[in-house]
Amino acid sequence: MKDKLKLLLISLQQLKNNTVQLNLYITFDDKSKIKKCFLNLRKYLIIEISEVIESLGFDQNNLDDCKSFIINQEILKLIKDGSSGRKLLGIVYSNPNLNDEIVRGIIHYVEEVKNIEKAIFLTDKYVHDEFVELFEEAIFYPTMKKVHIVECKVVPVVWLDRLNELNEEFI
Repeated sequence: MKDKLKLLLISLQQLKNNTVQLNLYITFDDKSKIKKCFLNLRKYLIIEISEVIESLGFDQNNLDDCKSFIINQEILKLIKDGSSGRKLLGIVYSNPNLNDEIVRGIIHYVEEVKNIEKAIFLTDKYVHDEFVELFEEAIFYPTMKKVHIVECKVVPVVWLDRLNELNEEFI
């Protein structure tokens, strides 16, 4: 009996020392659409830009560079703090005003956060195609029924340069 307890304590200690790798899902869509498409979102931290702006006491229609910087720092802090959570399965970042610069900045930041494995683009098929190439992987919203995010099929992004190389090899 004592041996089993020792084994259990050792395995619990190993679990405690190992960090859980999370994914960061980046999307243009708001929280209501995310909740309509996926199950069990209690285990995900959902960061919605409008809520962050409101919590800081800013007006969305009156943002200058200083306020934007403060908002960006708060978002990065939320991502970092969320990545250290032991009970979370992932982080969803929702911003309907995403642009190339914001996406690249977040992806670059995620590379430095040790508990986040990668950033994944969460979108509808054939919408915002210009952003897909910035990510390693993309997940498309389910169309038939609500599912868990982890059950969705991840589509690896094929870089256009590599695709051209393959075409030249087989022609």
